[in-house]
Amino acid sequence: MSSSATAAATAPVRRRVGTVRATTLCYRVVIRQIVSAGRIAALGALGALMIVVGWVVGNSSNRGANSSAGMIFDGASYADGFGLIVIVPIVSLVFAAASLGDARDDGTLVYLWLRPIGRAPLAVAAALASATVSLPLCVVPTVFGGWLATDFVAGSGRAALGSLAAAALGTVAYSCLFVLLGLLFRKAVLWGIAYILLWEGLAVGLGDFAERLSLRGYARSMLSQIAEVDLGFTTYSVGISVIVLAATSAASLALATARLRNINVD
Repeated sequence: MSSSATAAATAPVRRRVGTVRATTLCYRVVIRQIVSAGRIAALGALGALMIVVGWVVGNSSNRGANSSAGMIFDGASYADGFGLIVIVPIVSLVFAAASLGDARDDGTLVYLWLRPIGRAPLAVAAALASATVSLPLCVVPTVFGGWLATDFVAGSGRAALGSLAAAALGTVAYSCLFVLLGLLFRKAVLWGIAYILLWEGLAVGLGDFAERLSLRGYARSMLSQIAEVDLGFTTYSVGISVIVLAATSAASLALATARLRNINVD
């Protein structure tokens, strides 16, 4: 037997890391990479602004002139217009697009790539890390900003609960989608902003079909249905909204896994 054959036969076999352990390992690496003082400060300030403005809106409203239903409508509209339309997609985009996109661009993704781990745990870990950081920055201002805008009138708890469900599930869905976006495009934040502004902001007004392809529509529907407020757009049931947002998350992670299996990392 040749020396090369002998060396190959005696070389240790690298065993693939288990799924849970691999996901945990990748999660720790990714979350350390995406968390920075600058990002937290800037996006936290945006959330703080929403809470402060919500308090101003609630205290400036004249309860004598507005019914409880009107105050709840104002709070839900504020949670929708500032929280679900601005904060949730923007915050999710910043962290999710950076989770694997930045690592690929600066060459550090290769260190995870060379480990004996599957590609699915890496995609799942990136989404989990992004959602972990994004959820408090999205949910807290959306819930409290909208609740403060109702001035705590009777029934305002429904608006807070609707804001909580919509912001939480919306953040998870956007995080999964933008992890995929970070793998597909360089400068993914610019592409994500274009998607948020052009598709979710403008194209959905073209008709019902386009609206059905908007994550925002399903998140807003959850707020509208749970708060029992008509916000003036087509709504879907809570069950349908949950299914679509969950399916979008799963499909995005599946596509991200496929992309990771075919991407060139150097």
